[in-house]
Amino acid sequence: MSLSLAGRLALALTVATVGCAARAAAPARPQPTAPAAVPPELQPPPEAVRLAQKLRPTGLELGTMWTFEDPPLAYWRRQYGFQATPQWLEHVRLSSVRFANYCSAAFVSPTGLVMTNHHCGRECVEAQSSPGHDYVETGFYAATRAEERVCPNVYLDQLVSIEDVTARVTGAAAAGAADAARAAAVDSASARIQRECEQQTKLVCQVVSLYHGGQFHLYRYKRYQPVKLVFAPELQAGFFGGDADNFTYPRYALDVTFVRAYEADGTTPASTPNYLEWDAGGPGDGELVFAVGNPASTSRLITVAQLMYERAYRHPFYIAFLEAQRSYLQELARRNPQTAQQVRQDLFEVENSLKAFRGEMAGLLDTLLLARKVAWQTDFERRLNADTLLRSRYGDVFDRMAAIQAEKLRLSPELNLSNPNLFSEPHMQVAATLVRLVRERSLPEAQRSAEFRGEKLQQLATRLGGELPLDTALSRRLLASRLRLMQRFLPPDNALLRQAVQSGEEPDAAARRLVTSTRIGDAAFRRALLQGGEPAVDTTSDPLVRLVRTMLATARALQPRWDSLMARQDVQAARLAQALFAAYGTSVPPDATFTPRISDGVVRGYPYNGTRAPPMTTIYGLYGRSADFGNRMPFTLPASFARERAAVDLGKPLNLVSTNDISGGNSGSPLIDRTGRVVGLVFDSNIEALPHQFLFGSASGRTVSVHTAGITEALRSVYHADALLRELLGQPPAPAAAPR
Repeated sequence: MSLSLAGRLALALTVATVGCAARAAAPARPQPTAPAAVPPELQPPPEAVRLAQKLRPTGLELGTMWTFEDPPLAYWRRQYGFQATPQWLEHVRLSSVRFANYCSAAFVSPTGLVMTNHHCGRECVEAQSSPGHDYVETGFYAATRAEERVCPNVYLDQLVSIEDVTARVTGAAAAGAADAARAAAVDSASARIQRECEQQTKLVCQVVSLYHGGQFHLYRYKRYQPVKLVFAPELQAGFFGGDADNFTYPRYALDVTFVRAYEADGTTPASTPNYLEWDAGGPGDGELVFAVGNPASTSRLITVAQLMYERAYRHPFYIAFLEAQRSYLQELARRNPQTAQQVRQDLFEVENSLKAFRGEMAGLLDTLLLARKVAWQTDFERRLNADTLLRSRYGDVFDRMAAIQAEKLRLSPELNLSNPNLFSEPHMQVAATLVRLVRERSLPEAQRSAEFRGEKLQQLATRLGGELPLDTALSRRLLASRLRLMQRFLPPDNALLRQAVQSGEEPDAAARRLVTSTRIGDAAFRRALLQGGEPAVDTTSDPLVRLVRTMLATARALQPRWDSLMARQDVQAARLAQALFAAYGTSVPPDATFTPRISDGVVRGYPYNGTRAPPMTTIYGLYGRSADFGNRMPFTLPASFARERAAVDLGKPLNLVSTNDISGGNSGSPLIDRTGRVVGLVFDSNIEALPHQFLFGSASGRTVSVHTAGITEALRSVYHADALLRELLGQPPAPAAAPR
């Protein structure tokens, strides 16, 4: 399934690893002759450089995630013979919504009915469950409005207007301002514009940076809340094939959920005159389709040097971190069924992200992808250098960005690994909180961090001085994972690594030594440190407290350097975006920003495993795949489908693939035809499309959707959701049964 926003993961990585700076960062360059200051890890392999000389850019390297304010009307006419009118575009935009802050969705009836993915609505379904009734496992259906249940923390945002505020935002910085001051001015101006908008309109307002600061647009959203659950199939239908089939195709998943938007009173369904009519037949092979949703982030505007930074450090680090997280969560899930249910969503998100990052890493290791990136950047630079004015304004931007990546490569590993919250080991968390409290207590109140001010400080001190049950086994396991990352990503002579792991010591042994020899679990010891203040903390021989003390000091020293580096990168990213405008205009789309986009494509199979993947799979294949694996998990036949096998039309299409351009955040996007009718529901990409994070256009990369014919058949023959189906088809409610 499409990777959700990184912010949804329960991961405590610092900005150096998980922040948008790396994914949504601006471009930087390696060329055939990279600057001497750029380390070898950031230079493209010679074979990629040689291949790049034989390639010509296609013009679609940056993808087809078009904004609604700059739709490629001429391109659509030329490519598909399709004329999109302003009315069509407005209707499609108003019919589509953001689902909370992590998915997409669409209105599919005039009374607030909304379609999204099963995995997007899973937290809502989980919230309805109880120890005696697990709706995630069994599914949920409200046959009447009275049975619909509120989804906690879910809202729907509909984009109602767009305004270009580029001049107001970029003009806020004084001429000649330093990088950090310029970035701060842009942030301040954006926040001010948002506040003014919300005060004046009572809408949800967002200043969106496009082309990494090349444009700033004010998006105004109407928010719908509350949202209530209407229908969700059982987990085994919505996520058939589990992690094994995730990001693959052929697929056989009914990844759909229906919810309803309500007015603020919570009892009146929202009136939604802009909605997508339901096409129960769905699309055919070769048909033009559009994916309308909110792709979360892409990194296509980054330079080759930035791409190599991802390959050299960030992706390997993130993969190693996620592997450790998965192993820990799997161990928790094995303890008992109740714990397994508690960690189910976290484990799902970690596994989903891990598979996505591994797929992207495969692209980063692919010589052809790197060559295509080098060729694209070479063409970009050629266009700039051909114009004297552009060369004088932007000619140094690639070298400046490359130098920034070199600094990031030196700084990121130590900054991340000095963060006590990275793995949140229980013993380390207590030690870090205690050391921070003692340090903060010595500062004037106004200079303290918010969590150490006023009564909060005394309350925290009281808790630290009392009994705290700490899980020693958990601390050892998580600390060993941290130490393994230290050994892998820090140089052998690094002071932090030398203090954490003794000469000749393995990470597991070092973790056992640190956790068993520390006294941080002893309340009397903690009280003594609190009473002794900074002198006691600075002179204690406790090995874990000493390690935490060093980590916090390291992070305190490195964070300002990182912040300054990110400010410099933001400025160069904006310059690069300006150069992109000068060279290409809006003929190329901006990177994804979790804002509404429309992507064109066609339903089409692709070369696969020495044969061809079909454009569509059928419900028959669901039964066949289950039989092929002996009806064992994760391919066990969903109970509802097993029960209604004789009633189901097995020939109905279930899933389909198309050439649309999506990324995380597109989960739940409607797939529509040229008339604006919904014909599918986007829920995933295949694994061949994961490298599209960095460059669009592989011959076999595909978007995977649920076919509306499959949804219709399942609602009719499997779940007997008659009221829901009639609403989708625009039919009046069935007459109430006469009383007997």
